[in-house]
Amino acid sequence: MNEIAPRRREALAVVELDGEAVVFDEVSYELHHLNPSAALVWSFCDGLATVEQLAADIAEAFDLPREPAEAQVRGIVATFASAGLLGSDGGGA
Repeated sequence: MNEIAPRRREALAVVELDGEAVVFDEVSYELHHLNPSAALVWSFCDGLATVEQLAADIAEAFDLPREPAEAQVRGIVATFASAGLLGSDGGGA
């Protein structure tokens, strides 16, 4: 399966604090709060790795089972996509 690598959309201002993040959409004026798990996934949404690769890296780094980690990462990326936070070529989850 050819999976698209998620990429953060431009025109977003991000502030990170204590492992969490706040994302302000400068176009829609919407504010999004990211918990520590979502903030971690967000930090890797650079368009270089697929969701499967992101999940594998996170699972390895935190010694987590791969399948549940991948399910969580897919859910987080899907939430980013539905909120319009990913670039037009990075919404595939």
